[in-house]
Amino acid sequence: MRTAIYVYQPTSINISTSEGDLQLCCMNTDIVPLSAGLTVLSVAPGIYKIVSCHDVEVTGDSSVFDVEITRDNKTNGPPLSPRAAESFAPIDLAALQAFFVVPDAKDLANP
Repeated sequence: MRTAIYVYQPTSINISTSEGDLQLCCMNTDIVPLSAGLTVLSVAPGIYKIVSCHDVEVTGDSSVFDVEITRDNKTNGPPLSPRAAESFAPIDLAALQAFFVVPDAKDLANP
């Protein structure tokens, strides 16, 4: 599962997960480790992702960020919200797609 967080203004976000050893990755900055439970972070504007096996809940002032989730780890990343497309324009779609790639993701096979 991939969770995309599009942040438009500096803000604080709450990330809640049942998994340990996750990471909040920003397209242009460092990686922040996440532990199971609640993590509260101050984040700058940017495009972030979390790759997980289970649901991740992201809360805070939703007027300054959007969250998009896809359960498919192999094809197409989470959708680019219309507000993100406008806010981060011009956006390099190839770079965005590469950012959301999950290394070693397996294709689903039909039996």
